[in-house]
Amino acid sequence: MAVGSGALRDRVRFDARTPDANGDPLGPFAPGFTVWAEIEYLRGSEAALAHRLERRQPVSVTIRDSAQARTVNPAMRMVNVRTGEEFNVTAASPARDAGYRNVLAVAGGATG
Repeated sequence: MAVGSGALRDRVRFDARTPDANGDPLGPFAPGFTVWAEIEYLRGSEAALAHRLERRQPVSVTIRDSAQARTVNPAMRMVNVRTGEEFNVTAASPARDAGYRNVLAVAGGATG
């Protein structure tokens, strides 16, 4: 997916867990950083169809690469700022286009 001018039209926030009483990162989520993104709802693959049957919606999200973006990991959650929809981050990696990162996430199911 080539990212074009103006393609990053969604706002997403990445939240991380706070430390619990023992100091482990298992407490409630705390609001993190917000970036412009392009959210693409996935469909068509067998795995994506299976998730949809379970009322889970996989998405591919493209964000600009930055020091903050490189901290995104599966222990975080992503929130669509406009709709409030929450996503569990499943993977994050460099995108095909230089200067961008790709985040895979799933909406629905248990959060966290």
